[in-house]
Amino acid sequence: MSESQNTNDKIIIHPFQKPVYDRLCAIARAVLNVNRSAIGIKVRTCFLLIGPSGCGKTFLAGALASEMQVPVLTVAVSDWILLGSSNRGGTSTWPAVFDFIERSKHLEGAIIFIDELDKCHHESNWNAFLRSEIYSLCDSRIPLAINDLDGEKIPEQRIKAVKDFLQSKTMILAGAAFQHIWDARSRPSIGFVGSPVADNPPELPDLAKTLPRELLNRFSSEILILPELTEADYRQMLESAANQVADTWRERFLNMGISRIKQAVSHKKGARFIEEVLLAAIIEERAYLTCGIPSEECSNNIAKHDGHEPELLEL
Repeated sequence: MSESQNTNDKIIIHPFQKPVYDRLCAIARAVLNVNRSAIGIKVRTCFLLIGPSGCGKTFLAGALASEMQVPVLTVAVSDWILLGSSNRGGTSTWPAVFDFIERSKHLEGAIIFIDELDKCHHESNWNAFLRSEIYSLCDSRIPLAINDLDGEKIPEQRIKAVKDFLQSKTMILAGAAFQHIWDARSRPSIGFVGSPVADNPPELPDLAKTLPRELLNRFSSEILILPELTEADYRQMLESAANQVADTWRERFLNMGISRIKQAVSHKKGARFIEEVLLAAIIEERAYLTCGIPSEECSNNIAKHDGHEPELLEL
């Protein structure tokens, strides 16, 4: 679970993310800048973002909060602690969500990002209770058991204030990979190397055959889909990252990245690709400084290991 405030740092939205990001901004402006309590009926304010692992779902939630200048709380389903389960070894999740909303209620709005939503849909009694808690948040409801936890009872007026802010000024964004959808839509490339090639992203009729009915009933009006990354997407990410790298590192970083793009597509690295390339570039430089191994030799060895020669990418 992590919490962050809006920042003035430059945020780079990659081309493959931009259509979804633009739609999220349009939704957020409607959800956060409208007095929903004056409308008279409940407005759906929870939205589902689906994309393969590493495509930047959590990043987009933070970028959206920065654009809207509101705080964001990110909570992963895998970290969720059931109400009343004080012996599970962590802070219970709903009170932490409650505290975040209470601290934010003097602001113009807030965003809560529920990550890994697909992980609460395995068949088990525990997951049934887990879904109940998570869907309470998706539905902008505070569980009746919020006062069942050990400790001081929360006054009703505090609960009402949090509930009002949750229902009138909070946007809920859920993220899920449903990786099996993407694996099923990948096809082997022609040739001897079996690297998968991304197909077109699934559309709502495709998802209707796969997603749990509980999700479709809640989110079918606004499910946003991020595509699987192609070689062109990895190149664009590499270019953007290289522009932020110091001049002394840029050429090494680019060479290393280009040599690993095909591997990144094959292994579906996602945004982690940039972190791995940067680490590899640092390791190469350290090896050169401490052992005298020529930089070109390191790059060539890595390129041969990946199965193709490196090429320079012009910025």
